[in-house]
Amino acid sequence: MSRKLIASIVLAAAALAVTTRTAQAQGKAVELTAGVLGFESISCSGCSSLTTITTGGAYVAAGFYSNPGLAFEPSLATSYASSSGSSVTTVRLGLGVPIYFAKDWGRSGWYLTPAVSWQSYSCTGCQSENQFAAGAALGVKVPLNANGALRIQASYEYGFSNSDVESSSMVGIALGLSVFVK
Repeated sequence: MSRKLIASIVLAAAALAVTTRTAQAQGKAVELTAGVLGFESISCSGCSSLTTITTGGAYVAAGFYSNPGLAFEPSLATSYASSSGSSVTTVRLGLGVPIYFAKDWGRSGWYLTPAVSWQSYSCTGCQSENQFAAGAALGVKVPLNANGALRIQASYEYGFSNSDVESSSMVGIALGLSVFVK
């Protein structure tokens, strides 16, 4: 395992531990989200663009609220695409900070989420590449009942160049279901 991967996993685990401790101290509901449908297009200079549509598990996230209008949300997204004997696998670990315009503990309304992520790309016959990214999402939650909501969001991420990969831009649209549990 590469040092970058180990450092990224440790960083994600530390972020999750801090947000879990915050949630326990507040005694508020934790939001669990599962992506139902996702569309993502990644492009960069000097490389092939990649467009994926994912169904049933486009991403998973857990929201830990620090107050009625702010949460910390670690997430995990994976995708796999295959064509003509070649394949590419993408793994993304992220941390978003949703800011809710309706101050109701994230159960409904519009939100803006600044986020950072670590991404790993691997493909048939190539060396895996890792990249850090920053971006934002704009979304809305539509309540389904007292403990559930439909979540629709559009996002943009900028992937920073490094020795492994060129800088990249990603645009995406996701549809998810959220449940609020104690």
